Amino acid sequence: MDRALAPIPPFWTRVPRFFLFPMYPQAILRVLLFSAIPALGAYANHPVAMVLAIGGLSLLAWIFLLRYGSRVLSETALGRLSPTEFSPLEDDAMRAMPYKIFGLFLIPGLLVGFVAGFFGNGLAQLANFLVTVVTPAALMGLIISGSLLTALDPTVAVSTISRIGKPYVLLCVFLFCLSGGQMFLIGASLEHTLVPLGEQWEALQISLQDAAARQDATAFQAGMAELRDFSERMHTRVAGAVLLMTGLAMYFTLIAFNMLGYVLYQFHEALGLEVDAPRRGQAASRTTTAENEDDRRIAQLIGEGNIQDALDMAYEAQRLDHDNIPAMDRYNKLLFLAGKDERLCNHALRLIPRMLDAGKTQAAVDVWKRCRERNPAFRLERASEVMALAQAARTERDPKAAIAILNGFEKAFGPHALLAEAYFLGGRILCEDLGRDDVADQMLRTLIRRFPDHVRVPEARQLRTVIAQMKAQAVRPAPG
Repeated sequence: MDRALAPIPPFWTRVPRFFLFPMYPQAILRVLLFSAIPALGAYANHPVAMVLAIGGLSLLAWIFLLRYGSRVLSETALGRLSPTEFSPLEDDAMRAMPYKIFGLFLIPGLLVGFVAGFFGNGLAQLANFLVTVVTPAALMGLIISGSLLTALDPTVAVSTISRIGKPYVLLCVFLFCLSGGQMFLIGASLEHTLVPLGEQWEALQISLQDAAARQDATAFQAGMAELRDFSERMHTRVAGAVLLMTGLAMYFTLIAFNMLGYVLYQFHEALGLEVDAPRRGQAASRTTTAENEDDRRIAQLIGEGNIQDALDMAYEAQRLDHDNIPAMDRYNKLLFLAGKDERLCNHALRLIPRMLDAGKTQAAVDVWKRCRERNPAFRLERASEVMALAQAARTERDPKAAIAILNGFEKAFGPHALLAEAYFLGGRILCEDLGRDDVADQMLRTLIRRFPDHVRVPEARQLRTVIAQMKAQAVRPAPG
């Protein structure tokens, strides 16, 4: 059986599809909705208030758009090439991503300004060119790692560029052309919408000043009436212009994010990334006989000490059948055996949720333990997954692992909706399974104080009462 896959089509062959991506209903509806937000600011009564309202609402709209764009990049990098294939689960890590993207563009911009101020425009232009070149790689690194510090590390961006190779130059050319096309269309829109409005406004102001200078009351009153009529019409025209220009900018932004995500997908092997969707139309169905043959061959390779070939074969097997959890688990174990710690943890972030969904609770806990052994800071990305895994560990009679999974929940996810549940579950495990009543009582007391209206509060109070009774019995002197 020929198991080889045809290579992923290079990104430059999909340029028309990138331009069509924002036309998916899930994308275009967001573009229309988000671009309408700053347009509402055009209905402010005073020109200064109008400018402030449009600016403030534009910032809000771009936060929403960049959050969705980050998801587009992340999901496309996994091989999910249309919004219909995106995961239905919300990724908590994307909530703060717009602010990190702002930082990614602002901080290098400040650095270029610093170079211009101290070393002149020549070096500043060179610095600006270098920043422009590495920004796409830095943005890809930001979405994948979720860390702004990682994205700002030039060595990480250079590593990404070197692994992609010469196609990165073509990517920069496409992005430059995309940016140029966007600026051209926005400039043309500005010239045909807001510029004529400004000219009319200026002409009316000059006419009024002239009438006032000539003390022509009739002309002044006529000019004021014309100015009021213009102001009423101006709001709608400004709103339409803002809607058009913002929509164009958001449309081109989604194209860029989709393209960057696809580049990550195309070069995922060189970048050490895992994709969790098979290449469309290229994965043949696997029979039980083929799977058994894989097991036999991988075991043989391991016995020969050829870990890398065994790892490569296991990778291909789980990629061909992305719903085959045993194949994914086998690959994860081989990553652990081969010492590929970073890939081990990245792979586990997708494997553990699938195991939990499939009811393979013990296997999910085992994967978590492997990752924690190699990386004590390893943590699942979603609060709901942490809660599910902690409950699974408790179900499998491993309360110490359950507490370790819950540890640092609030630090990782902040005031999440599941924080009260995390306090309650932790309190129950500490009390009922580990006998650490003092710590459990403190945790339950925190739950009651911080979330007095939560549904778990009555149970927490009851459990605290049981703990208090047990303490009283422990200190009560024995009769006789």
